Amino acid sequence: MRIIQVNKYHFLKGGAERYYLDLSALQKDRGLQVQHLVMQHPRNLELTPEDQTVSEVDYRGALSPWQKLQHGFKVIYNPETARAATRLAQGPRPAVAHLHNIYHQLSPSLVHVFAKSGIPMVQTLHDYKLICPGYLLMTQGAVCERCKTKHYFHAFRHRCILGSGPASLVGSVEGYVHEWWKTYSLIDRFLCPSRFMLEKVAEFGVPRHKLIHLPYLLPVEQYEPANFPPDPACVYVGRLSREKGLPTLFRAMSLLPPSCKLTLRVLGEGPIEEELRTFARKQCPDRIEFLGYQSGTALHDAIRRAAFAVLPSEWYENYPFGILEPFALGRPVVGAAIGGIPELVVNGETGRLFESGNPYALAEALEWMTSPQADPERMGRNARAFVTETCDPQRHLAQLDEIYAGLHP
Repeated sequence: MRIIQVNKYHFLKGGAERYYLDLSALQKDRGLQVQHLVMQHPRNLELTPEDQTVSEVDYRGALSPWQKLQHGFKVIYNPETARAATRLAQGPRPAVAHLHNIYHQLSPSLVHVFAKSGIPMVQTLHDYKLICPGYLLMTQGAVCERCKTKHYFHAFRHRCILGSGPASLVGSVEGYVHEWWKTYSLIDRFLCPSRFMLEKVAEFGVPRHKLIHLPYLLPVEQYEPANFPPDPACVYVGRLSREKGLPTLFRAMSLLPPSCKLTLRVLGEGPIEEELRTFARKQCPDRIEFLGYQSGTALHDAIRRAAFAVLPSEWYENYPFGILEPFALGRPVVGAAIGGIPELVVNGETGRLFESGNPYALAEALEWMTSPQADPERMGRNARAFVTETCDPQRHLAQLDEIYAGLHP
């Protein structure tokens, strides 16, 4: 079978790309023919002549009014993407198109091409773009479900995309256009890594028979757990942005009593980094250390050196690698009780849950993790066992084989 993997980025940018790249590699290892449709980017990993690319689009760069207008149309329907998809659709059969993050830079134009060519499609839902123009189901720092009745004008009204009126207007129009064109009804199955994601998109009107719960895969053998005692520290790994709950985490660190010697190591970059650094300097300079963006061995070492990881998110997290990777490295996680996080973090077994957005509850959870009644090493072993079973690559691939096969008559 030929698999067409589609994602706008072809490098390790986030959790969606981690899954997309791992899945593509494993499918190639099994002898499947895998082709890619991606955006051109200087950080892209190696591609083959059989792959297809479209021109890079940077919506955050300095653009002229004419460029902004052009890009606005491309968000809704990118003709270059449609042409690239047409070239892929002409390849040998049987074929399946497996979509990931296609929005904005690629656009859903490819959906119509594959449907017209008779190529069945599945899409892994990495975020909530299917039901929310702003991706996050979040507005102005709070969870938002105003678009539940397909009233996408709320995205423009509340400037949900980049805090920009024009960008949010394009997002609203995009929602209405693809609802009118019935674009997403052409996709055969939606794969939901978390049960929370499945229930939430069903609640918004996506037909339940099209939804399949399929947790991410993770090659745990590539994650060597620590064989040494950890430092009295916790670690946050991820983007430094407001929806991740970083202000709440920093406030919680400032609330810890002097008797608690826990420190926080922050691994990542993002738009609120300077705000966080200023808070740390003023409120708890000896408790928080910024280590910047880390990857590969350096990232794994940083997680292993900490007693546990923390994910204080305030949006509906899906099935975050910010938990899966520490689990694979034998470290438990303190996580916010929101979205799909409670499907991973079990109190006293694989970590500790706390009320999302509550710095006092988070401070209590952090302090509990350093107390004699907590056993981070035991929880870390449980966490690794959980992810080894739940995210087993071979079982995941077998489930995908069944899903793909069911799409062909």
